[in-house]
Amino acid sequence: MTKKDRKTVLRRDSLLAHCINRAVIHDQGGVEAAAEKYGPQAERLSKWAATMAVAKVTGKASRVSAFIVMWAAAMRDEGLDEFSITEYQRYWNESERRAYRLQAEFRDLWPEFETPNELAKQVVKYLDASLSRREIATLPTRLRVMA
Repeated sequence: MTKKDRKTVLRRDSLLAHCINRAVIHDQGGVEAAAEKYGPQAERLSKWAATMAVAKVTGKASRVSAFIVMWAAAMRDEGLDEFSITEYQRYWNESERRAYRLQAEFRDLWPEFETPNELAKQVVKYLDASLSRREIATLPTRLRVMA
């Protein structure tokens, strides 16, 4: 596999789909390890094995995508362009341990970002004051982000 083949292709997909893809890769130990196990285009991955790999990481991917959406909702409500983990913790009344655990899971899947600020800025565009909590909860599967 050449360096060009390993480059991450930017594509617009649901936030949850991006998190699931990243979680499967993280679970295998990185892009190179996943490519070695499954093949460069996942050609050695049967449908059953793909289902099992996704099922294994869906919980973490769901928590991370919800964390990003909640981060964005808090940024919008506070009228801020950037947020810190302390501000997130205060806004959502989360325990310090839980907030840092969520941030650690986020960094596992999105190691190029320190906080979800960049992704949350994309999400904020889709949030408006009329959205109910239920509608906000469905955003990870409906929102299309570039990652």
